[in-house]
Amino acid sequence: RVAAFTRHFTERWLRLDKIADSPPELNGPFRVYWDRRMEPQILAQTDAYFADLLARNGPIRHLIDSNYTFLNESIANVFYARNDVKGASLRKVMLNDPRRGGILTQPSVMTATANGVDTSPVVRGVWLLENVLGLPPSPPPPDVEPLSPDLRKAKTIREQLAVHREQQACNRCHRKIDPLGFAFENFDPIGRWRDHYPKGGGVIDAAATMNNGEKVADIVAFKQMLLRREEDVMRCLAEKMLAYASGRVLEVTDRGEVDRIVEELKGQRQGLRELGKLVVQS
Repeated sequence: RVAAFTRHFTERWLRLDKIADSPPELNGPFRVYWDRRMEPQILAQTDAYFADLLARNGPIRHLIDSNYTFLNESIANVFYARNDVKGASLRKVMLNDPRRGGILTQPSVMTATANGVDTSPVVRGVWLLENVLGLPPSPPPPDVEPLSPDLRKAKTIREQLAVHREQQACNRCHRKIDPLGFAFENFDPIGRWRDHYPKGGGVIDAAATMNNGEKVADIVAFKQMLLRREEDVMRCLAEKMLAYASGRVLEVTDRGEVDRIVEELKGQRQGLRELGKLVVQS
């Protein structure tokens, strides 16, 4: 039952089902994903991380950042540039790279939030708002183009989105979405680290200014910003777990119960297992 909960809840919460909808292209730069059969391995990595946190009542903040992860030889080689992990079995490994801690930058999540060919700050930004911060953006107006039609002077995705935000109808949402997504731009469509865009696309700039004016330089600073919003993360996770447990979308009338769970959790160790108990007892 624990294994089933771990597999199905993480899939629905993190939307890992989207990997099957838009898998990486078979040939080209992502061929290693297929040659080494990475999909089941990266899903197992996320399951192992979540299951370990649940079993030992680890702090919910470790979902955002930590100094460890779970690796086997293939994952370590392909995604983490490490050759000190041997064998096919997953085991807990201390990290030497602060960019890789937590669950949000694991290959499974980065693959699920890409389209199999390229990355989009908009897609990853919306995903973070909906599934981590619990602040889904409003749907775009029906008469607004996906991107501004005049992009002749905009060469990079950052420049294109800057032009897009100049449209009054788009600015309100995109000024919240885009900075969140840019923080993940160093991760390619299967979650490998990159410093440059492919095909001469230039150096990746992951710096961003949040909607509230706070500036973050890279993914490490971005995770620290998320840790300062830990209560929002706890609330979103509580909502996702309650929806999973009850089998329905939460209503406005459920808000008081969510508030109660979050307040009670704040008075404890803020562990993942404690959240599970509070949901079960609700």
